Amino acid sequence: MGALALSGMLVAGSGVGAWAHECFNASRSEQGNASAGSHSQAWVTIAIADLIAGDVAAGLYSEEDGACIYEAYSATGSPLTFTLMVKGARGSDGVIGAKNKNEWLHSDGKGIDHLFDAYGGAIVGSFEACGVTPPF
Repeated sequence: MGALALSGMLVAGSGVGAWAHECFNASRSEQGNASAGSHSQAWVTIAIADLIAGDVAAGLYSEEDGACIYEAYSATGSPLTFTLMVKGARGSDGVIGAKNKNEWLHSDGKGIDHLFDAYGGAIVGSFEACGVTPPF
């Protein structure tokens, strides 16, 4: 998964990007995430450092810019790894909560949240802080 570029994950799937619909369990412990990410076909753990390295390898921005983006993102206090649901959603249209009219639940820090709703500001802000146009 480390070879998968950050922007590739963000733009795959829909206009807003895959992360806009990627679900994670905000209530699960770090140990629970590690177990789910390594022992389940439905969840995968990704590291921000690996995604940025993939972007650099793909030539989307320089290694120096990648280091700046990582440092800026790290400074936000946002998680450096995420364990995302990648298969098996049983909700409407294959998503868990996309049709829930209470959109604030997508980033309330409880149960299933949407990655970009919860951390999109930190992700985009990290690129902007380094003068790099987000490639998504």
